Amino acid sequence: MTVLFLILLQGCASPDVVPQGPIFQYSNKPVNSGATAYFYQFDMPGVNACLLVGINGKYRGCVGYPGFAKVELQTGKHEVSFAPNSPIKIANLKFDFEFISGKEYFFKYQPTKLKSSTDVEIETQYNMILGQSYGWYLIDKSHALTELSNLRAWHKAI
Repeated sequence: MTVLFLILLQGCASPDVVPQGPIFQYSNKPVNSGATAYFYQFDMPGVNACLLVGINGKYRGCVGYPGFAKVELQTGKHEVSFAPNSPIKIANLKFDFEFISGKEYFFKYQPTKLKSSTDVEIETQYNMILGQSYGWYLIDKSHALTELSNLRAWHKAI
């Protein structure tokens, strides 16, 4: 019973099951003196809330299941973290990444067994509940744009 309660607190049973924001539209406009990062993912069994994207400890977006978030960043090394959008926000995966001015980055959260030969592993972890490893991968731009084309932003973006 306690485990079920903790799962509910972590946002896995949220009534907000479908991202209702705008469908992804790509514009190749560089950010002045900064970088653009897109974070996206597809369905994850049993999870219905969005995943908060934190940059240096401040939430900057929310990625639905499935969905995407676009984050504008200043050049430099940043800590990128992810936490369920729930009353208890505990980062369950994080990494440091060096962002370069004028560049775009496409990060996909996926099971490690689904990664392609061109995906660059950034950070992975084993998910005991699902019995497999998941992680964030840097994805080739052309491949990412195809995958992102049907995804939506979360309706209550940060």
